[in-house]
Amino acid sequence: MPETLAATSPIPSAPFIPPGGEQAARVTIGPGPDLQLASMQFSPASHAAVQTALMKAYGVEAPVTPHARDGRDAVRFIWAGLDQWLVCAPQGQADLLGGLRRVTQPHAAITAQGDGRSVIRVRGRDSRAILSKLVPIDLHPRAFAPDSTALTLAGHIPVQILQHDMTPTYDLFVFRSLAHSLYHDLCHAARGGVPVSEVCP
Repeated sequence: MPETLAATSPIPSAPFIPPGGEQAARVTIGPGPDLQLASMQFSPASHAAVQTALMKAYGVEAPVTPHARDGRDAVRFIWAGLDQWLVCAPQGQADLLGGLRRVTQPHAAITAQGDGRSVIRVRGRDSRAILSKLVPIDLHPRAFAPDSTALTLAGHIPVQILQHDMTPTYDLFVFRSLAHSLYHDLCHAARGGVPVSEVCP
């Protein structure tokens, strides 16, 4: 009889905290929240119909700039490029994939992403400084604030980064097969401490 394999996380479950010392990074790196994930795509011709349906069902429209918006039932719509969105909801909530398909049919393409992507959370006062070692975009609050998102690279790895709050807390959405490499690179960057130019008081 075939043996059923249990799903395992590509990164450790316990958050990584870099060692102390002079210029030590005040940051934790670990798994993000356990989410239902789906991608949503629709053409400009369907824009009005889909946005109206989303407003009726979730109380928000999908953002058309690089931001995230929260709707009813803890459903979050995250811009992911032209006419594309990443949609997430906590595990244990109503079926996200089925709900989106019912609401948007026949105008949008909805695809499950939960098995294909992982979420790594980087949190703490120095998280911006550590991420800046790998991410080639401006994360300063004047350019990147809570609910801001971007498609970018972390080193050589494609990611979608989303800022949650002013702690600051970031979630990095990454293809599951690359999550361990990204986690390793983030931990290595954190072990190196905070550059003098980035030290926060």
